Amino acid sequence: MNIITISREFGSGGREVGKRLADALGYTYYDREIEEGVAERMKMDTDYVARSIEQGVPMNVPLHFGRTLAGSYLLKQQVDILVEKQRILKELASSTNCVIVGRAADVILADYRPFKIFVYADLAHRLKRCQAYAEIEENLSPRELEREIKKIDARRAQYRRMYLDADWGVRTQYHLCVNTSGIAVKHIIPMLAGYADSWFQHCKAE
Repeated sequence: MNIITISREFGSGGREVGKRLADALGYTYYDREIEEGVAERMKMDTDYVARSIEQGVPMNVPLHFGRTLAGSYLLKQQVDILVEKQRILKELASSTNCVIVGRAADVILADYRPFKIFVYADLAHRLKRCQAYAEIEENLSPRELEREIKKIDARRAQYRRMYLDADWGVRTQYHLCVNTSGIAVKHIIPMLAGYADSWFQHCKAE
């Protein structure tokens, strides 16, 4: 299967890149569907599952904690959610060509040899996009919005470090880094789709 993972700075348009790229390639697109799948299997509220996945677990707690140690109920539940999320990601990667946004999928699915994309943009572009698409509370001042963007990025970096001791967003961790500053996402999709196709063809030829 061909797997594309999208890691992204908040406000850079990474989710839009993922959705449009999946449509262009005829791949299945996965984003919030991951949390919905976990929630359905574990009989939990989807928003609660999403918050648990976003928060992760303390760095010194292994993800097999819930299976091997006796700990607090909430911590064990959080670990169980993350373990189930990994299981679902691997099931999806084994069943269909797909684009997966976030969820540290680039690390979790490393054995599936995904094409790893990192989407970023300058701060001015990200602020403008967040305001235009109301991705964060609309009443925040520009300074408050900037702080919130940085906080979300820091949380994403910490989440990825649960799985891999490497810096989030560093170009050597990805196959392609895409700067969306000053350009509409729809205009870069044909190039990305062609690049992805060539990359997969090269990998299969090896």
